[in-house]
Amino acid sequence: MKGKIEFLDVSEAVCVKLIMVTIDHIYEYYNILADKNESNNSPEAHESFQKLIDATKAGPKEKRLALQFIGRFCKNFPTEMTKALEAIFDLCEDEDITIRKQAIKELPTLVRASPETLPRVVSILIQLLQANDATEITQVQGSLLAVYYLNQIETVSEILNEIQRSQEDLLRKRALRFLCTRIGALDENDLSKDVEEHIIKKSKEIANYLDPEEFVTVIKLLSGLKSMQTLLTRQELVNMITTQCHLEEGWNGEDTERIAVVATFMNHAVPLLSKNVHSTRFVTFMLDYVIENVPKLSLSSDDKLDLFRILAEMCPYCGEFENVKERLGKLFDILLTFLPKPQPESVEQQASSINNETPNFQFSFIECLMYSLHQLSRKYPDFLIADENQEKMKDFRLRLRYLYRGLSNYTNQLKAAIDIKSDTDDQDEQKKSRLIAYKICSNNQALLRDLCRSPPSFKTTVILSWKPIEELKRSISESDGANGNTKDNISNKRVSRPEQAVYKPPGGKFSGDASNNRSTYTNTKNRRGYYQRY
Repeated sequence: MKGKIEFLDVSEAVCVKLIMVTIDHIYEYYNILADKNESNNSPEAHESFQKLIDATKAGPKEKRLALQFIGRFCKNFPTEMTKALEAIFDLCEDEDITIRKQAIKELPTLVRASPETLPRVVSILIQLLQANDATEITQVQGSLLAVYYLNQIETVSEILNEIQRSQEDLLRKRALRFLCTRIGALDENDLSKDVEEHIIKKSKEIANYLDPEEFVTVIKLLSGLKSMQTLLTRQELVNMITTQCHLEEGWNGEDTERIAVVATFMNHAVPLLSKNVHSTRFVTFMLDYVIENVPKLSLSSDDKLDLFRILAEMCPYCGEFENVKERLGKLFDILLTFLPKPQPESVEQQASSINNETPNFQFSFIECLMYSLHQLSRKYPDFLIADENQEKMKDFRLRLRYLYRGLSNYTNQLKAAIDIKSDTDDQDEQKKSRLIAYKICSNNQALLRDLCRSPPSFKTTVILSWKPIEELKRSISESDGANGNTKDNISNKRVSRPEQAVYKPPGGKFSGDASNNRSTYTNTKNRRGYYQRY
């Protein structure tokens, strides 16, 4: 037992001595390299630098010290750059997080000393974005930005190439997030037009290799670039989205996974649309394949409503299309299914209904469909007054009058509730919900007054109820003032669209608050080959 104790004491003493010697040697190497700064081709200088590289395999203190000196002198030894690079790469995976972060911090120094190392350094840094420690990820992002400033175009290329090559979901997701939040957010001094154009070009090249979540992230990145604010470039983005939707392949009316993908992409196309950037292909796809099948889908009511909302937002920017009679006929028929036909009533029953009851209408669905019909009929006003539609229009107007009775009663109740001052957060939330409900009703009232005219009128402009609360408050006050105006104009100003959240795959087919946010695509399994199926 005594011998064993003496052996441990000797071993500990030897270890301490070795550590001290190694650190002293590192300082000796430093002194040699510093003294021979003008003559680094000497055998002594080369040997000292090689020993610094070897020191990265010693203890923690030696590693940290050697890292500092390698970064300082590597520019003087281009023939040793590969060895230095490999040594620092190894330390990027060290068990000690302090050493890892220091090694990551030194990587831009190697690129500065030897620009040809940039592709390998960027590749390693992108791999390191998968780290679990937040401070380590922050250091990786800082080093990536430092490399970016050394060569912007090549750095962007390597990041996008790594996204294309990798099969690691986490790597791709974090690399794209870095592009969006760190590089895409730079001002014009740090993100030149040439770099933006290169990002656009490379993004188009890798678009077919991205899964739905990644594609949405790229669209968000491109949408925020200054170079993409022109009419032509917005059209290019819409074309990219259209291509990813594979609209030409139609839809079988049952595959909810497929329609969820298309709905997500359409959702991100809406902010890009204008009177010159049309939604025609999206709208005709919805009219041909989607709207008549929505009621049959195994989706929640909110998810079905989201599909109709997408159609409603697309319709104002729709251009001319063929098969008007068939396509608008489908929309008209679907709207009728949400407008129950009034039953014959006595005078007493009618009075009771007006004063005490609200018919059970699905006001949110009606708003979307009636708005869509109203918008598209502006382009094709002859559809509603065609001879073959006269009987349908008589029935339609009866249903609209029945709807108007329910709307009037419900709107009055909501207006009174909204005017009550709220003292608690719960009451405030209730007020917001009532505000949205009031807007749905006032929109329906304005639209049906136009459609009930003979011939139908299309002068009214409304702000859709799922727009931001601030816009709803303003439009409600405007609609109150317009109630006595025969034109029923609410607002001619196009509202700015709320910020779209970065795509996140939820748990069901669709997700989100139906009153404010639209659902998104959910299931990213089979992601690499997904589009080949459609």
